[in-house]
Amino acid sequence: MALATVLIGILFVVGALVLWQHASRGGGEITFGIEDAVGFVMARLPEETKHRVREGGVRRILEWEIYYLQGLAQEHRRVPVETVAGSYRPAVEYIREQISQRHGLEYPEGDIEGVLDLGVQYLASIGAVGDPVGGFEK
Repeated sequence: MALATVLIGILFVVGALVLWQHASRGGGEITFGIEDAVGFVMARLPEETKHRVREGGVRRILEWEIYYLQGLAQEHRRVPVETVAGSYRPAVEYIREQISQRHGLEYPEGDIEGVLDLGVQYLASIGAVGDPVGGFEK
């Protein structure tokens, strides 16, 4: 009976160690949440930009950036387009144009750039981006 108790105790300790080790890894899964990203950006935007763009505008800008980054914005999928997160000039122009055409709204490029740069900070905060790549003009 004593041997069984010791073995059960060892089993519990080993099980606890395995669970602790697995929990400390965080599962290795990164989850992007648009609402989390919007909240992150809104909390860090300058007041004057918040007043102009508002929460709905931040959401629109981030959603169009996702569309752009997924390569869905390119006309010919066989010809790869450089996609860079943040205030990358082609992305800013594309996003501004789409919001203007589809939503009838105009945001200054500087506001779009600010939202996109904070979007990159959000991605970095959840571990979804690596080190910046050189050679790209804003």
